[in-house]
Amino acid sequence: MLVARKEDLVGAFDENGLSRVEILPGAAPCMKAYKCILKAGCSWKPELYAYKDKTQFFAFITATGYVTTESQCWQIAGPANFVPNYDEETFTIFAGKKDLEFYHFVGEMDQHDIERMDYIHMELPRFRLFKDAWRYVEGFNTSIASTCQSHHVMEHRFWGRYSMGWNVGAGPSVIGTHIHPDLDQWYIILPGGSMTYTADGESTHVSEGDVTYTGMNTPHGSEIAADEKINYFWVECAINGYAS
Repeated sequence: MLVARKEDLVGAFDENGLSRVEILPGAAPCMKAYKCILKAGCSWKPELYAYKDKTQFFAFITATGYVTTESQCWQIAGPANFVPNYDEETFTIFAGKKDLEFYHFVGEMDQHDIERMDYIHMELPRFRLFKDAWRYVEGFNTSIASTCQSHHVMEHRFWGRYSMGWNVGAGPSVIGTHIHPDLDQWYIILPGGSMTYTADGESTHVSEGDVTYTGMNTPHGSEIAADEKINYFWVECAINGYAS
């Protein structure tokens, strides 16, 4: 387990009003993650990546601003995910009356990604508020009466090796210890969230703005105290593709 603390993810603003700091450089073999802040009233047009080269996606945290492509526009009315259509269309991120906090993920495309995306994927570009993501249940949580409500934001196997989800719930609670044989995983703690996270026998307390990275085949789980709340999103990558 690796941990980046909120106070370590503060960067200088460029001439466009953008702060962009890489999170735990070199941690993940296939993907880079960035903590970003775009100043109120500013805009940013990210670099485009060709299909079969790299994929990128975003998680917006602050309810402010909007995202536009050449043909569509979406308001960032709450935590939300955006996946552009590679280099088929330019897109621009606009901050509203408040600074826009968000996370940017850039992943390598390997043969598994290409074959899977050629076979099936969600229509792009795609914008989705976290609150509109569909719910699912996991046995390691339901069997222990966890209050965790799990949501698929970017569904497994519909984005090559990459996926994203959101977990929310009231404490006291637990998230059962489990293992992902195919996946490495990032946890990004959202506003109001805090918990004690344990991975491979090591425990640490995390709260808003902290980020953890855990490699595949690592036992991990969480404890949430009575005065705490489950509120984080995860990003996963099936490093060698899905086994089944």
